[in-house]
Amino acid sequence: MQSRRVRSRLRVPRIAKLIRTVAVLAAALLVGALPALSTPASAAASYTVFVNERGTNRPTLEQYGSTRSTVVYDVFAFTCDTNGCYSNGGALPTQATYEAKVKEYMGASQFGGAATAPVVLDFESIELTQVATGQTATNAYNLWRQLLTWTHNAAPQAPVCHYGYDWQTRNQDLIKQLHTDNLLNCFAPRAYFNDGQTLASWDSTLDSAIARDRAMAPSHPIYPYVSPTAFPSETYVAGNTWAHMFAQVKAKTEGVVIWEPGADNANACPWISQHSYEMGVITGTSSSGPLKATASLPSGNCTVTRGTTTTVPVTITNTSTSTTAATQMQSFADAPGFSGSWQYWNVPSLAPGASWSTSLPMAIASTQTAGTALLHIRTGVSDTRWAVIVQ
Repeated sequence: MQSRRVRSRLRVPRIAKLIRTVAVLAAALLVGALPALSTPASAAASYTVFVNERGTNRPTLEQYGSTRSTVVYDVFAFTCDTNGCYSNGGALPTQATYEAKVKEYMGASQFGGAATAPVVLDFESIELTQVATGQTATNAYNLWRQLLTWTHNAAPQAPVCHYGYDWQTRNQDLIKQLHTDNLLNCFAPRAYFNDGQTLASWDSTLDSAIARDRAMAPSHPIYPYVSPTAFPSETYVAGNTWAHMFAQVKAKTEGVVIWEPGADNANACPWISQHSYEMGVITGTSSSGPLKATASLPSGNCTVTRGTTTTVPVTITNTSTSTTAATQMQSFADAPGFSGSWQYWNVPSLAPGASWSTSLPMAIASTQTAGTALLHIRTGVSDTRWAVIVQ
């Protein structure tokens, strides 16, 4: 997971790449609430969505309600054998060197994780389900105790997890002891989708990880790692697949981590639109009101271009069973880098099912930096969420 395109670490498992086939939905602009599997309001109200993002043109999912968290990659190349443990084949780092690296990953130049958000250690070569039993496992366990102690010292407010193959059970007693001693405070199982994998198969793997984790430390939260791309094809998942994944993790865990997501082209439109919907439910800010807005970008999908002004036709439809009172379009100036003034502001009274149209010459500043934008089309009585990809 150190590279956006090379899945060594979180993205490419050491054992086998995650594989699955998901048909990517046709790229089309989706405005407003999309259908998704429902979850209890109480679960949604307490659910936390973390995101690991860094680099330029990132989706900036925090604008949808996510919290930035930290992953620490294995730049030390830790390994263990029956004789001991090593970094890059030699001496282990000092405490000062190790803690400086943790703080670097937490910093703004990397993931910018919140001080109280999870710090996940992605040291797969010494992950205890991945090392041999016996003396090698004992040596790895002792190294974990040292590294976890240093991590807590570097990030005193953060819960610390290790990124793991939690459906596997080798050396489980050693992992359990790390949780019992509160050196590990949370679980971070891999929950990616494989090319060719069925939803039922993905559910089964997630359930196995959760069962194993709950048995070891029932009070420690579980934050599965998910991605909007399939492995190893790098294709974006369909919107209904993202909805299914969210429904499952919301029902069964305390939070989720979206790992280094991308939205590089129109094929990402379905998952970005669905993600907007999911986060609207979780944050209590879903599209609302009797008037639903439908927008049609000239691109024919959900993409817009920096440094341009594009005229967007917008249709307002009364989706309720009652006639709405006359109202007005609201200012379109609450999204950084986006501006525009409606062609027609005054929305007439609309009977049930009736529609009215206007347009918005929408300008996107060349200095706008986010890879996606959560926009709102508001009238005096409604708010429609609108997710776009910025290129």
